[in-house]
Parts: sequence; structure tokens; C-alpha cells
Amino acid sequence: MKSRKILKNIPLVISGTISMTAMSQSVSFQNADGFFSIGTQSNRTASITLVDVDKDGDLDALVANGRHWAEQNYIYYNDGKGGFKMARPIGSLLDASYAIKSADFNNDGFMDIAVANDNVPNALYFGTEDNNFTEQPSFGAISPSRNLEIADLDNDGDVDLIISNRKAKNELCLNDGQGNFTTVLHFGDGSDQTIQTLVTDINDDGHQDLITAERQGKNKIYLGDEKLSFTQVLEFGNENVETRSISIADMNKDGFQDIVTGNLEAKNTIYFGDERLSFDKILEFGEERMTYSIQVADLDQDGHMDIVEGNSEGRNYVLLGKDNMEFQEIGLREDLQDDTYHISVGDLNNDGLLDIVEANSGAWNLYYRTRL
Repeated sequence: MKSRKILKNIPLVISGTISMTAMSQSVSFQNADGFFSIGTQSNRTASITLVDVDKDGDLDALVANGRHWAEQNYIYYNDGKGGFKMARPIGSLLDASYAIKSADFNNDGFMDIAVANDNVPNALYFGTEDNNFTEQPSFGAISPSRNLEIADLDNDGDVDLIISNRKAKNELCLNDGQGNFTTVLHFGDGSDQTIQTLVTDINDDGHQDLITAERQGKNKIYLGDEKLSFTQVLEFGNENVETRSISIADMNKDGFQDIVTGNLEAKNTIYFGDERLSFDKILEFGEERMTYSIQVADLDQDGHMDIVEGNSEGRNYVLLGKDNMEFQEIGLREDLQDDTYHISVGDLNNDGLLDIVEANSGAWNLYYRTRL
């Protein structure tokens, strides 16, 4: 596949702001006054990952609790109708956890679990036929880890782990095909405050690239190559804006991937991709809020990408995409102003529509069923 020419050090130019339309609402997000929740504990939940752990055809919820403090992580099993009335603890120890991912790491046909922790060993569990999980040796360094992603970075047919660390080098833990992650590569600087890393081939050259949300300084794109060196680095964003979350989609349907950032005390922003990878055309949307998580998906199935904001100490919002990059803003529960650390989207009740899940720190983790 042909590579795109890359121009470096292109200054960012703010070209405008996205207007918010007052169109009639044709979609709703129902929470049933708190009845739709994943558990009723008020843990310090950092993230929720939706994945079919037990392979029964529906999405289960992996809940990462604790952040800086020791709390119990859980699997909540979906009953097939979008209810989560059965749960299982993950591991025998309480962890200070930020993220949990699941895949068949050792290629035995059963789903496994990896947990990224804050300054305690990361945890790895192998699944068994009876849906139990046995603890395995840890992976990566003991670091202030903030996020975990999975991808086949080296194209060898197994799933590798990507750890985002705050004030420590980020880690690529390569799988040997049997679930051993002893080969560790690093990217970024030890002083970086990386909160999230997404994996995508942003320049269409056949190699996976890494895009990071940085709590301090500009966000970064690490361009991949066949050696997994990630030495070519592009920066985007405002160095004075604290970015907590990123999402990737072709927002304006021009064939290039765009980057959506969730920011603290600044407007959230779309950085539009082009053949130069300059990301110098940007559009801001919404109000200045404390956005901890941003997710992009077509919730109302109209062909336009929508945005979900998870905010701290404020209402969460859905921004429905319309023609000409306009958005219809819909607030989720007005009576709640929780600390939403993470937003997930997935079809929980198998009705063909993507639903919204909030990971709330110190409050119930709620979900909203999408209705057209």
C-alpha cells in the first residue's frame, strides 16, 4: 500500500467552531432512573470494557476499579437482554486498576484477561473451560499505568499489549503466541504524561501507528515501521491543553482518519486528517467542560458519526452528527454530575443499536439504552 507524504512541524490553525443545531430529537437514551446499572457499588471505577468474555454471543462488562487505591475488579455477565445480574471477582487480590482488556492471549480457545495497575504489578489471568481464570506472571514494569490496549503490533497472529504510563516510558509487551510477554519495547519519554494510546494505521502504509493523549504537552503520533521502532513522531494539539481521551474516525467522510480529543477546561476538538498528516485543520465543539472520556460511534444509524462526552462533576452529553459537521446536543441525566472516567459503547441488548456505558468514580456505573 502506498505511503502518504508527511510534512512535519506544520503549525496548527484554528479554522472555526462547530455550530450546535436545534433540530428535533429522533433518538433517546434511556436509563430507567438508575435501574440500568452495572453493579450498585460506588467504587472508584476507572474504566469499563465491553467484550464477550464467556463467548455466549453478548457483551459482558469488565470493570476496572481502584485507580490509586486497592479495590476489587469484576466481570459482570450479560444475560443476553442487557441485564448484568451475575458477577465474578477478577483475581484474589485488590488492585489499584485503571484498565482491563480481554482476548485469547495464549491461543487455547478461551478468553483471557489483562489488567493495567497504578504502581503495583499488572495482572494477567488465563481463562479455562469452566470460565474460571488462573493468575499468571505479570507483564510490563511496575509503573503509573493509565491505559491498556490490545493489538497485533508485529503481525505474527497473536495479540500484544500496549501500556500507557504517566511520567514513565510507555510499553509494548509482545506476545510469544503462548501468552508470555517477556519482550518489552518502549516508546515516548519518561517525562511524558500519557493517559491513553490508540492503535491504528493512520498513514495507510501497512504498519500500525500509535496515537497518544497527553496530560501535559502536545499529543503525539508515533509512526510504525517493520522494526517497531516508532522513532518518527508527529505532534498535534495545543501544548497548554490537557487532553484526557482520544477517539478516531473519519468524521467528515473524506477518506482520512480524524482524531477527536476530550480535554479539561477547554473545548473538545476534532483534528481533521489529510494526506500530509498535518492535522492543522481543527474544529471545536460544545462548551468548555472537564471531559475525561470521549467516544465516537454512529448511535442513531444515520451515517454520521456521533460523539459521547464523559465529564467530571458535570452532565454527560451526546452530540449527534448531522450534515455539514453540525451536531445536535443531547444531555444525559441532568440530575447527575458524577466523575465519569470512561465511556464505552456497544449493543448490550442485541437490538442492533449501540448503547452507552458510564464508568463513574464514586458512583454507580450506569448504562443507557439507545431508542430510535
